[in-house]
Amino acid sequence: MQASITKNKKRIIRILVILLLLCIWQICSYFLPSILLPSPIETYDEFVKLIINGELISQLAQSGFRMLIGLAFGIIIAISSGLIAGKFEVVYEIFRPIYSMIMGLPPIIVVVLAMVWFGTSSAVPIFVVSVLVFPVIYLNTADGWRNIDKQLLEMGAIYKTSHLQNLKHIILPGLAVPIISALSLAAGSAVRITIMAELLGSNSGIGYSLALARVNINTAKVFAWTIICILIILILDHFVLNPVKNYVLRWNKQGT
Repeated sequence: MQASITKNKKRIIRILVILLLLCIWQICSYFLPSILLPSPIETYDEFVKLIINGELISQLAQSGFRMLIGLAFGIIIAISSGLIAGKFEVVYEIFRPIYSMIMGLPPIIVVVLAMVWFGTSSAVPIFVVSVLVFPVIYLNTADGWRNIDKQLLEMGAIYKTSHLQNLKHIILPGLAVPIISALSLAAGSAVRITIMAELLGSNSGIGYSLALARVNINTAKVFAWTIICILIILILDHFVLNPVKNYVLRWNKQGT
């Protein structure tokens, strides 16, 4: 009962904070021109227009597709590289300057390079997402493999356990949590990276629509898209990433 009450209190607090922010936003919009700060009502009107004219679904579908493709490429390359680097010390040291260099690169530099190579096409956000999600997934995978208890693998070799048993009871439990944690961070970042790449180097998608709204000085539309982006990240985190992470954690506990 106490846990339920605490959960309800947290929910009420969050709702009250959102309402308070809306009130502050509404009050501030009275003292500033719409070109600087549109009211919540004006932003809502633009949101409705995006739905009615089909722009929301169209641009969301394009951005979502690019994000998923870029994320898929990044995940496949990062996990494959991470597994090899985790197993072989030499490969781990070879990759060290590569992921350090990528992590040190400002995202805007990657976008500019992608625009030089690919122009303003879907390849820009796909490439940028793939490159920028690589380091965290690679590092978690490599370190996860290196942290697997080698004594367990040696015991498996002594007792002649099958590769499938080693995979199920030793390797996957050791890799599942770090990889899922990395994927959670990467997926959240991928949304922001995709929109940023489209904003600067694409001719369609949410980022492009944001750029167009800025050029046309339609601040209400900029705010509408901003709220949509926040909602996308919250929905992705709450309904996709958290359930998957919780499932993996439960599975890992049961396996151990």
